[in-house]
Amino acid sequence: MEPGLSIESGSAIRVAVLPVGGTIPPPRLREYAALVARHARVDLASLRTYYSEHQKSPFAHQPWETGCLRLKFVLGGCVPSPWEDFQSSRKVLAVIGICHLPSSPDLDRVAADFVDAARTYPSALARRCFAFCPRDAQMAGKKRDDIIMFPPSDQQSVELHMLTMIQDLAASLLMEFEKWVLRAESTGTILKTPLDSQSSLGSEEVIKAKKRRLGRAQKIIGDYCLLAGSPMDANAHYTTAIELARLTGDVFWHAGALEGSVCALVADRMGQSDPVLEDEVKYRYYTIIQLYRRATLQDNAQRVSPVSFELEAALKLARYLCRQELAKEVSDLLMGAADGAKALIDASDRLILYIEIARLFGTLGYKRKAAFFSRQVAQLYLQQDNAYAAMSAMQVLTMTTNAYHVQSRKTSKINHDSSKEPRASSSDSGKVHPQAIVSLFESQWSTLQMVVLREILMSSIRAADPLSSWSAAARLLRSFYPLITPAGQSGLASSLANSADKLPTGTRCADPCLPFIRLHSFPLHPSQRDIVKRNPGKKEWWTGAGPSGPFIYTPFSKAGASSGTSKQEVSWIVGEPVQVMVELANPCSFDLVIESIYLSVHSGNFDAFPVSVSLPPNTSKLVLLSGIPTQVGPISIPGCIVHCFGVITEHLFKEVDCLLLGAAQGLVLSDPFRCCGSSKFKSVNFPSISVVPPLPLLVANVVGGDGSILLYEGEIRDVLITLTNAGTVPVEEANIALSGKNQDSVISIAHSTWKSALPIKPGGEVTFAVTLRAWHLSSADLEADGSRSPASSRRIAREGINPFLNIHYAGRPSVLLYCHPFMFSLPHLYVHSIPKSVVLLIYLLHLDICKFFVSSCELMPLYLERDSLLMRLYLYIFISISEAQSNSFLS
Repeated sequence: MEPGLSIESGSAIRVAVLPVGGTIPPPRLREYAALVARHARVDLASLRTYYSEHQKSPFAHQPWETGCLRLKFVLGGCVPSPWEDFQSSRKVLAVIGICHLPSSPDLDRVAADFVDAARTYPSALARRCFAFCPRDAQMAGKKRDDIIMFPPSDQQSVELHMLTMIQDLAASLLMEFEKWVLRAESTGTILKTPLDSQSSLGSEEVIKAKKRRLGRAQKIIGDYCLLAGSPMDANAHYTTAIELARLTGDVFWHAGALEGSVCALVADRMGQSDPVLEDEVKYRYYTIIQLYRRATLQDNAQRVSPVSFELEAALKLARYLCRQELAKEVSDLLMGAADGAKALIDASDRLILYIEIARLFGTLGYKRKAAFFSRQVAQLYLQQDNAYAAMSAMQVLTMTTNAYHVQSRKTSKINHDSSKEPRASSSDSGKVHPQAIVSLFESQWSTLQMVVLREILMSSIRAADPLSSWSAAARLLRSFYPLITPAGQSGLASSLANSADKLPTGTRCADPCLPFIRLHSFPLHPSQRDIVKRNPGKKEWWTGAGPSGPFIYTPFSKAGASSGTSKQEVSWIVGEPVQVMVELANPCSFDLVIESIYLSVHSGNFDAFPVSVSLPPNTSKLVLLSGIPTQVGPISIPGCIVHCFGVITEHLFKEVDCLLLGAAQGLVLSDPFRCCGSSKFKSVNFPSISVVPPLPLLVANVVGGDGSILLYEGEIRDVLITLTNAGTVPVEEANIALSGKNQDSVISIAHSTWKSALPIKPGGEVTFAVTLRAWHLSSADLEADGSRSPASSRRIAREGINPFLNIHYAGRPSVLLYCHPFMFSLPHLYVHSIPKSVVLLIYLLHLDICKFFVSSCELMPLYLERDSLLMRLYLYIFISISEAQSNSFLS
């Protein structure tokens, strides 16, 4: 059997294209072969310049104006077929040699090599040797008739030269065909096939063979008329051959002549769509198939069976009818041909048959049937014990993975299309599209999928392709770990490690293995603050820039909420560290060591920091991944880069989201995170991340304290606050305002102090005072006070009613269009009501300071029994009086 046959194949002239001389570099060989193959059709009208009629042409109906010669170039030649006398299109009728003269300086040696190569094709009627890129010395030598040189020139000139040479070759073939037909008509010819074994012929068979000779000759003359581009002359000879074969009972040659007549009919109406023609072709070809089947049954005792011609006829008809409207008929023809594969003796014939069936099913759109027969092709390749056959098996099996939904990400059409889309819209990267889930999990045949992946793994190991074997093992382990035993999982892990040992360090693979990674959250880095757009057109540039709550940092801006959409936005700052929390899962039975994992950023404006992680069997872990934005612009983080099992892979959050949603809907085998004891899956929408220019970073601290102050009603105290610029940009502008409850408790803020310190350079700081006065407690607070224990009866800590300092600050107005607002809580004020005994003591102080010391010393033990806090109050009063005038204090 031959690959790629069609009904029109009988009209194609087979031309062997052979490299001769020295070694030709592969790129040059492809270039020269493509230059030749570009002229597979030669119009008869273009041959008149080169054609000369030495005697009356036997092709009486030659269509000189509309006809053409069809050339089929076979690079490297082919093995001569034993059926050449039965179908002339199987003969090599011309030989073209290709030589790269820089590799072959000796022209005599080139000519000798070409003669030796052409001698293996005795059926060749024309020979040409094309020599490319000759040197000046070779061009200046004596002109040779056996070598045609193509001097270096522009592409158009070389193509024109090649066209001229091919036209000359076609004219020579046409004249040789005329000679052959004239000779055959006058003297006859002896035609034999492998079915005609002379040793078994008796006298009766010899007589029958002589009767059949004329009909067979007419069939071969029809073949040459067809090759010469004259289908009408061919049809006349085929009609005669059909009648003679029917009379002599030559069933096999009858089928061949009828097949030739169909080829002449189609070639005569090439390009025309005619339902009548299609019906006629179908009727004749079904007759041809039946005739070949009869010939097979008659000659089943022969060592060579002609069943391949029956199968080829079925494939030719299927290819001719191959379109969606006739899918049922084409499928029946192909399945019938597949059943006939058992009768083929040669394994290479079965290989070609399955290849053609798979191709036609693929053309028809039957992807799964095409994948089934492709696997049959791979099995035949794997029966051969050599690396090239294993490589072919691996490539064929790879073509089936799309149909079985186990394809590599590299060859997946979904990922190929998504890689061409702009990545600026990172908010879509976390969305789970229903059509993607259907595409990924539709009709998953777990057992068959595992078999396909194991076959790919086995063939890639035999083909010595470690990257393909790593990819197959990774897909097998990641997709089907619930169906693989612990021993099998460990075996796949060993296979991954062995394949990685044969790969260069830093090799990347498109297919991830373990662990499973999903986006968990965006935790806050201690240095992060809310970032807002400043309003440079207003004097109060911070207007409308207040934070959304009492927290120092609000990661998600409110733009989406105001516009009625759910899209979230995050702003990161150039040079400031950020964090993303992901969850890893290892659902397998072996320890998983991740050499490094870091965020995958395609936008190129982010430096990610790798970390190492170890995952015990059947466990999950939360991992904090960090990095620093380096340039202004949008950031896309589709997943993580993982270095595990010796290979670097990219794990996409979107794929895991689809996997988990599929598990929730029962479309996939298992949820890897639930297997590891993790919480129920909750989808996290990936926000739209943008990077803004570097901004100053203020850090506020209270001088001398732990962040809390104890005050009594009406007490006044100065609090010192230090602002430090921990960023890399000076603070050029700032504004401090109050918010929260009890704002009147802030008597004054030393604005002049911090304003005079502007700009605050990186590392610089300023300290200013805030004067506080404790507010009066409400009656509700006092009632609650009476119900408290003695130890805390007078202490009321209510952080929600403390005032806040709103600090907005920014860099240079001409450069930075953003500012940092944050709320700095003043020290928590613990406000106490004053006992009556203390009021009495204060009154005594007004009369005589000395009496205060005596009275306080006498009364102190009494009150200390009730509340140890009074001790602090006495000491406070004592120190205050000693430092200030008693009158001003009591006022």
